[in-house]
Amino acid sequence: MRRFYIVLPVLAALLLAGCGNNGQLDGADGQAGEAAQLQEGTPQPVETADPQAAAAQSAAAASPEPSAVQETAVTPEADSAEYKREIAFDIDAISDPIVNDEIKTSLKDALEGIVNEDLKQFNSAFTTPDLAKANEYGFKTGGGITFTGVDYISNQPEGRVVMNVNYIWITADGEERSDSPNYWFMQSKEGKWGLVTID
Repeated sequence: MRRFYIVLPVLAALLLAGCGNNGQLDGADGQAGEAAQLQEGTPQPVETADPQAAAAQSAAAASPEPSAVQETAVTPEADSAEYKREIAFDIDAISDPIVNDEIKTSLKDALEGIVNEDLKQFNSAFTTPDLAKANEYGFKTGGGITFTGVDYISNQPEGRVVMNVNYIWITADGEERSDSPNYWFMQSKEGKWGLVTID
């Protein structure tokens, strides 16, 4: 597109130079037309000895490209504000005694992976690569997402800890959804706590 804006004034200059004086307004009609243009506020080019330079100046003065550039510069800022991705609560401040530091770290890895759209970080929250692969449907990309908190923290049979993780997701096409999936944590064979499933 920039090439077009650069080439346009050059083509206009060549065409006007090729026309010579034939393109100028003559007689009473020409003077009336020039007067009408002056009343409408059309800027007059500075007279120069070089007709190509004069044509280039008038084409540059009439070109709308600065406003088009300004409009496109504003749009990405609006988009980034509209599609915010964040964790809006402090995971380390979860005070339930069954949520130990390993569970908090696992939860943090999963949520930060989603916020950063980093699948590798998301998968690192799980106790095994197979469980990570099976739960990739919980990995949200595109649009915006805000994790607003956790609730319903419970100690389940077979050494499992479950909590609801609340979020608001704005899809890439602007649809707003909210959900509270269960995040399930267990100890691995090595005894380390981590995420095992999201449902």
